[in-house]
Amino acid sequence: MPPANSSQGDGRGSARKGPRSAADEYRAKISDEAARIARTLRKEGHAPPFGDPASGVMFVVESPAGPRVTDALQRSLDSVGLAEAYAVPSSTGLLHEILLALEPSILVVVGPEAAREIDALQYPLTRRPFSDAAEGDLFSWTAGTVGLRLPLLTPALDDEAAKRRFWKAFLSLRGPLLAGRT
Repeated sequence: MPPANSSQGDGRGSARKGPRSAADEYRAKISDEAARIARTLRKEGHAPPFGDPASGVMFVVESPAGPRVTDALQRSLDSVGLAEAYAVPSSTGLLHEILLALEPSILVVVGPEAAREIDALQYPLTRRPFSDAAEGDLFSWTAGTVGLRLPLLTPALDDEAAKRRFWKAFLSLRGPLLAGRT
């Protein structure tokens, strides 16, 4: 029988924590990278990202995106069950680094300039550029990432036709949600 203060005990790890799972390690890596990138963005004067960087869903929002755009996007995400989606501004100079760190399963660009910025990265193994995709049509951006191009959100804040156009394209996200991609 082992001594009472031995670390061999009952295997519940009372003396030390057990090893973290691979999923926990991955989330920790993503969180650390995202926190570092967020600090850099704030330091450089960019709007801070929001959402969970490990959600698997990433939005690149055309800059500049003011508080009204951010609020409208958050409300839209809430309405389709994607409140945890991660959103970053375009035009930061860090998009390539963010994509490599997060490896999203769904990448959504909001606005034509954001699409051009993603395309300009010449991301490895890209199957189709965002600029060639029709708004609202899901496509295979890379082997592991579904892409979606949305119209600019700013005009949709004050114009009903632009709002319908944005919303129609935005609702394309329901397909991957129903298929369990997130």
